[in-house]
Amino acid sequence: KITDGNSLWKMMQASYQLLNKTNPNLTDHCWLCYGIRPPFYEAVVVDDMPTQVNDLNLVQCVWDTESQGITLAEVVGSGVCVG
Repeated sequence: KITDGNSLWKMMQASYQLLNKTNPNLTDHCWLCYGIRPPFYEAVVVDDMPTQVNDLNLVQCVWDTESQGITLAEVVGSGVCVG
């Protein structure tokens, strides 16, 4: 259930819930990142205390991807609407 609030917060909650339903292990230590400039927005969700790591080549960080982030068009315009 998505609680009342502004639409960006609702989208973040829905994104987390969708990830948690489709891939529960992914959201154990998941960061949801949205860019700060339109059409991107930014949010971080962590269900655990973050730890500082000095390694620059973590397997969790995919640095060579062509497209990072998610746009509102990608969320709203593709199949399931979570925004």
